[in-house]
Order: sequence, then structure tokens, then C-alpha cells
Amino acid sequence: MTIEKDWKKTATEKKQSVDACIPKEWRLPLEVTKGISSDNATSVLDIPRQFLSEKEISITEDYSARSLHTSIVAGKLTAVDVISAFSHRAAIATQLTNCCTEILFDYGLERAKFLDEYLSQNKRPYGPLHGVPVSLKDCYNIEGYDSTVGFVSLIGKKATSNSSIVEMLLDLGAVFYVKTNIPQGMMTADSDNNIFGRTLNPLNLTLTAGGSSGGEGSLIKLRGSILGVGSDGAGSIRIPAMCNGIYGYRPTSNRLPARGQAECTRDVYIDIPVVAGPMATNIEDILLFTESVINKKPWRYDPSCVRFPWQNIEDLTKLRIGFILEDPELPIHPPMKRILQEAVEKLEANGHYVEILKTFPSYVEGWTEALLNFAIDPQMAIFDHLEKAGEPPANALCQTEVGVEAPREIDDIIKLKKRCRDIEDRWFSIFNEHNFDVIISPGAAGTAPPHDTYGMAAYTCMWNLVDFPATVIPFGKVDSESDVNDDTPFPEKLKGSYPEYDRQLYSGGIGHVQIVGPRFEDERLLACTEIIDQVLNN
Repeated sequence: MTIEKDWKKTATEKKQSVDACIPKEWRLPLEVTKGISSDNATSVLDIPRQFLSEKEISITEDYSARSLHTSIVAGKLTAVDVISAFSHRAAIATQLTNCCTEILFDYGLERAKFLDEYLSQNKRPYGPLHGVPVSLKDCYNIEGYDSTVGFVSLIGKKATSNSSIVEMLLDLGAVFYVKTNIPQGMMTADSDNNIFGRTLNPLNLTLTAGGSSGGEGSLIKLRGSILGVGSDGAGSIRIPAMCNGIYGYRPTSNRLPARGQAECTRDVYIDIPVVAGPMATNIEDILLFTESVINKKPWRYDPSCVRFPWQNIEDLTKLRIGFILEDPELPIHPPMKRILQEAVEKLEANGHYVEILKTFPSYVEGWTEALLNFAIDPQMAIFDHLEKAGEPPANALCQTEVGVEAPREIDDIIKLKKRCRDIEDRWFSIFNEHNFDVIISPGAAGTAPPHDTYGMAAYTCMWNLVDFPATVIPFGKVDSESDVNDDTPFPEKLKGSYPEYDRQLYSGGIGHVQIVGPRFEDERLLACTEIIDQVLNN
């Protein structure tokens, strides 16, 4: 057997084994699935309800994670009721968008039975997330299950222990039932690999679901999950949140446990840490997740976590907001220009102080410095994984050009770190000099672009570079009738690395705002995000 046939056979068998975990009675009819294609510009948001009972629809649509927990503890629902409904909906979601990599329905059901029995015997919940279904990005290890992160070479190498955040969430009472799709090696903004294929955007199947937590974004938008865990090294939580129209939070590094993930590049980062963070259908559940995790003392699960207890923020009324409408070097698409201006007007109308920032560090400069950091990998670990199985790089990875020469000498690395520190100092000064609570900026040029066209992630990666916490919330949507291009020519130097707007191709996209706070002021950022969300989304 040739190497090519060997890796293809291994990948096919893995995908088939995962698909086989979906119960026969939950499989969609051919007349539904035959239209599922990455070149079919249709939404699948309304399909799951057609195959769910009224009770399942209510459980998966009418509750937040907090209210699900409350209802379970009060005896109005059982953990088994809840995980059964979300498992069914997740099974439908992955048949529509290819969002899941591991199906753990039996695992989740046994866990739910245990929690129901615990509540019955002890008359108290196991923890603040008792009975709450939580989906996991593929990189997080659950003992006894694969974490392939899109590499054929990692198929069958089952985890021998749980990731730190998995262990903590179990202690908080969470129920795991699926793991979700990622790009090959988690280094691109399109969740596509040779094992599971491409994850599709339920808003419009021709648009990207984002990456690298794209499976989470798609699953949560379809409400096959209400709360998920992603990771973010350049925007990998916020990009899928933007693309799918959900909520995402990239915390300051070392606030939430992130140790023990599947290794896909290098497991020690020189400058830009990859952080764990929540993705959800609302900001309330982002707060629930984060407060629950920090109150559980994450430094007892991950030695890199700081001993920084949860801070209650109670003094916020009217906010001071710095607002970035656009970096002139990275033009914003017409729908996002309109959406950002509408956000300014709504915030001002509600009594918040908004100052439009004209001078700030270049996002292109930040992106360039970030690429230099990412390139510091002499072993080229991603390609080592590919070579082990003989598999080719996925299309999105082929299109990823670093475009910089990685520093190899220690003096060059020190100079790079100093330049990154200088950018951090400039943002720090902007916050302090203007006494801003938060800065709002675009998280991308526009809404979700077509597959494999996302390009540079400069608007998100800036905040990874300086390690400032950031949230993304949905706001507004594309109006293909009124959102037309102006006469400004698209910069020649950006062609091929930055998406151009086409009002027909972007149809169905949801807008966003990205909200940023100073380093380690995560609680204040989340409180501000809640206030801003109330203004923008009522």
C-alpha cells in the first residue's frame, strides 16, 4: 500500500468511527444532507428544530447555562434530560456543518446519571456548573480519547490524562459530550483538515466558520452547545465567534488553566501564549464560566496560573470608551463601517463617553511582530506531524505564508521581544492617559468571508501580542442591498492576504465589536462587555 493510500485509509476509518457514534434514529434523511455543501449559499439554522421534540427544543433554546444549572438543582430538569437534548442537537449540527471530531454521548450520559444521583443523595449540586453541557475544542485532552488536532499521525494516540481545564470543569460539575473541529495544526482561520474535513458556517455554508476554534463556533451557533471551551493564540476564539455570530472571550494569559493540551506545534511558547477561554450564546454564560473557574483556584490545577482571586466589579455605570473605527492600512468593509458607527451612536445615546482614536499602534506592525514570534520554531513541528503520516497540508495551511525570516540568534530574539514590549507600552499609555475603561475596535475587516480567504488576523492578533484580554460580541448584520463598496480602490499590497468585500458573497454575515481591556483587568472587561452588550443588543 502506498503512503498516500495509507494515510487516506487511516483518516477515513477515523472519520467513519466518529460518525458511527451517532445513533441511527438521530441520522438525518438524505433529502436534507444531500444539499450540504461548501458551495451552497444557504443557512441551516432552522433545520435542527425539524428533528427535535418540543422538550428538546425548549432545553436547547430557552435556557442559558446558568438557568439550566438552576433548573437542574431545583429538580425541574435532570442532568440526563439536558445532556440527552444537547447530544441529539449536536448530532444534527455535525451532520449539517461537520463540527465535531469526537462523539462522547455515552460518556456524557454516564456523567449526567452520576450527577443526578449525587444531587439526589446529597441534596446539593456537585458544583456551580452541575449538569451544564460543555463542548471542548479538539486540542483538550479527555483521558481515553483522541486529540488529533487535525493530524493523521495522532489518530489512535489516546490521551492518558485530562487537560488541566478538563479536570477543573469536571470538578465544577460540567458534562462533556463532544469535541470539536479545528484546522490542521490549529494555525489558520479555516477549520479544515484531512481527517474530518471542513467545518461549515450555519449562517451561510459558503462562508468560513473561522478558526482555529471553528467547530465550537458552528456548534454553538446551532445551539448544539450552550457553552464551549476554545483556545486563542492569534484570535482563535474571537474569529469563530465573529464568523458565527456568538460570544467569545480571550483572557489575559495565566488566568485560566491551559496546561496539558495536545501538542501540535511546540508546547513552550517564547512570547505569545495560547490561552484557554469560553465561547457561548450570551455574555452571562461567559461570566458564569470565568467566575466559576477562577473561584475554583486554577493555580491548583495549572502551576502557571497566577494566584489572583476573582474580583467583583460593582462601580460601573457610565463607561469611558476609546473607539477605533479602522486602521488606515487595513480597510474595513462597508457593512462593518456602518455597524461600528451604529455602535458609537448607540453608546453615546445611552450616556457613555466615546472618543474616536486617530493615533494608535499599527495593526500591521503588530501582525508582523507576531509572525516573527510564531516563526521561532526551528523544528517546524507542524510539518514533522505531516511527514510522519505522509499526508499533505490542507488548503488553508498551504495558503498561509509567514512572509518573514524567523530570528534564530538570541540577540535577535531579545530585540524582537523589546519591540513587542514597546507596542504594549504604547497601548498601556493610551489606556492610562485617557482613563479608558475599554477600547472597542473591529475584530476583522468584515463579517465571515468565503472559505480560505480570511487572510491576516491583525485586528485580533494585536491583543495576543500585548496579552490584553478581549471579548467579541455580535452586533448588526450585512445588508446586501445597502452595503455597497465605495470608489476607494483596494490596496494592491493586500491582495491575496486580506479579504475584499463582495456584497453577494458576504450575504448572511453577522457583525461584531471587539472589546479590549488592560492586562489582568479581566473582571472589569467582562463587566464592561455586559454593559455594552445590553446597549447594543438590548
